[in-house]
Amino acid sequence: MRAVPSMPLGPSDFGVERFSVPAVLDRRAEQYPDRAMMSIAGTEVTFEQMRQRSCVAANMLTDLGVGRGDCVALYTASCPEWVYFWLGAARIGAVSAAVNAANKGEFLLHTLRLSCAKVILTDAERRPRVDEVAGDLGTLTEVVVQNDSLRAAVERGVAGVLPDDSAAVGEVGSLFFTSGTTGPSKAVATSWHYLFSVAATVAAAWEFGPGEVLWTAMPLFHLSAAPSVLAPMLVGGTTVLAEAFHPGEVWDDVRTHGAIGFAGAGAMISMLQNLPADSSDALLPLRFVSAAPIDAHSYHDIERRYDCRIVTMYGMTEAFPIAVKGLADDGVPGTSGRPNPNFEVRIVDAEGNPVPAGTVGEITCRPNYPHVMSEGYVRHEASQLAVDAHDAHGDWFHTGDLGKLDTKNNLTYVDRLKDSLRRRGENISSVELEAVVMRHPAVVEAAAVGVPSQLGEDDVLLIVTVSTGAALDYPELLDFCAARMPYFWVPRFVEIVSELPKNGIGRIRKDLLRTRGLKPDTWDREKHGYTVIR
Repeated sequence: MRAVPSMPLGPSDFGVERFSVPAVLDRRAEQYPDRAMMSIAGTEVTFEQMRQRSCVAANMLTDLGVGRGDCVALYTASCPEWVYFWLGAARIGAVSAAVNAANKGEFLLHTLRLSCAKVILTDAERRPRVDEVAGDLGTLTEVVVQNDSLRAAVERGVAGVLPDDSAAVGEVGSLFFTSGTTGPSKAVATSWHYLFSVAATVAAAWEFGPGEVLWTAMPLFHLSAAPSVLAPMLVGGTTVLAEAFHPGEVWDDVRTHGAIGFAGAGAMISMLQNLPADSSDALLPLRFVSAAPIDAHSYHDIERRYDCRIVTMYGMTEAFPIAVKGLADDGVPGTSGRPNPNFEVRIVDAEGNPVPAGTVGEITCRPNYPHVMSEGYVRHEASQLAVDAHDAHGDWFHTGDLGKLDTKNNLTYVDRLKDSLRRRGENISSVELEAVVMRHPAVVEAAAVGVPSQLGEDDVLLIVTVSTGAALDYPELLDFCAARMPYFWVPRFVEIVSELPKNGIGRIRKDLLRTRGLKPDTWDREKHGYTVIR
């Protein structure tokens, strides 16, 4: 298998007639019935068990009145039931919405409304959050709780006839949510053909084969986690999905399972790099580490320390991967590889004109083939899912990211055009974060900017002005934030100022705030022992 295919990989390359869950999973279950397809949070599931359990989940959804085009929201921690119902929904042509497990309050309500969820799968921890917003969900008919009883029902159930009313090539199969860079997050409509096309490209980049094992701790609600499940399924390999990322336990788990690949966020690699070096690091079974971003200065150190190769990719929920550096490619440290043959990629200026090699501009792309990127964004409708489609072969998709292509077509990601932040693999909308903070009675204005983190990516710096005569307690402000936003949004640094810098039309100059960074008296919750509860 080539590291980066020169042409798109199709179903026939993997011995199936089409890219759909029943076509791929049922074929692999026939070939490798007793081989582990996944180990999810410690629960091992063979290919045959996954086939049966996804069918049982599909029948359960049918009994709850879920039909073709209806939406099932998946709102749990990483667990087997998330995967059973994700794949089960695909069998009956239902749409699954991958809801961020950290969402609560208005963030949760927004995603559930946007998805027009008819059924919500949640767990005991998150059930109260669902109950808080359920009354505002006009489409909701049932809440299913992940517990021992549900697990037993799915695992002991008998599927009987295997359901297969899966979506057509271009039909919407799953919703994955953006972080929201200038407002509320968007629901990205993806087809199963797109998701399996991603999986095929990723499997090729990894040179991943039958019987091999991949280790990951990426949350299932991330689109980048989808190929960690689907790529091994596609080739007959195994995914080990940890319930959470604990740096001190990763390499022991990798050794236990004989994983030849690690897939994660760039911040995870930074955390692992910060562990004390050990002579056994080079004896790990790893062949590759797949993550982004990878610091150019650490690139070769990582390969030497773990005796493996780095695989990097660049993309987003709407189009992934746009660029790939495969296992067999030498690559250039700091770049994301060359454009994926599924896409045409251009770097453009503010007017949309292509810029010369080596010049920084906005990264844009368009698909070279049908349904190899998302189908568009879901628009809010009162009772049914509606999608505003991308122009599949016409207008260029603007990523909102800055980058450059060198003379050998290597893509380097530079920065974001807008004011979104990224902390340890999670995207954060500064606009939404600020809106929450400004609900605090003492806060007048707020600006959230990223400052470089020792682990890579950003830590959040929140700068606020307060009402005249008001007193603002830092821990109390963070308590206010933690109760109203996902845990990873809660700022690390807080600063109170008398005035925020603004431009001529009154907009806050975040560029100036980012440039000046932290002041000596900036309050740091980590130094003060403040802990955010997940």
